[in-house]
Amino acid sequence: MFTPITADDLADVPLFDGFDEQDLEAIASRCIHVYVRKGIHLLKTGESGFQFFILLDGTADVLVGGTKVSQLGPGDVFGEMALLGGGTRAADVVAASHMAVATMMVWDFRAMTEEHPDVASRLRDLITSRS
Repeated sequence: MFTPITADDLADVPLFDGFDEQDLEAIASRCIHVYVRKGIHLLKTGESGFQFFILLDGTADVLVGGTKVSQLGPGDVFGEMALLGGGTRAADVVAASHMAVATMMVWDFRAMTEEHPDVASRLRDLITSRS
């Protein structure tokens, strides 16, 4: 059984700054709460993208060519590049600790970005800042 994601789980995620509880609940209803053990690869370079992730608790390492380029923590998101660009994963993401994430399938991600164009814009800005 999965633990439901709530508006409270998403309230401190910078991507959703300024969203009201109703909008957060709508987004939360599209998510699944997943617990991840340390060492698990969530994304692998070159794979097709079909999930978006919101890190709720724990840390993850971002690796490009086997080299750690950054570490993600609570409130960070990942997996958006392949979903917005329609391509493949540009990096590996590995759980650096036990983690809790909210994950959303590509069709829910697309619906969210259509319903909330400001989210799509913020994600494009995030992608630009990561490049």
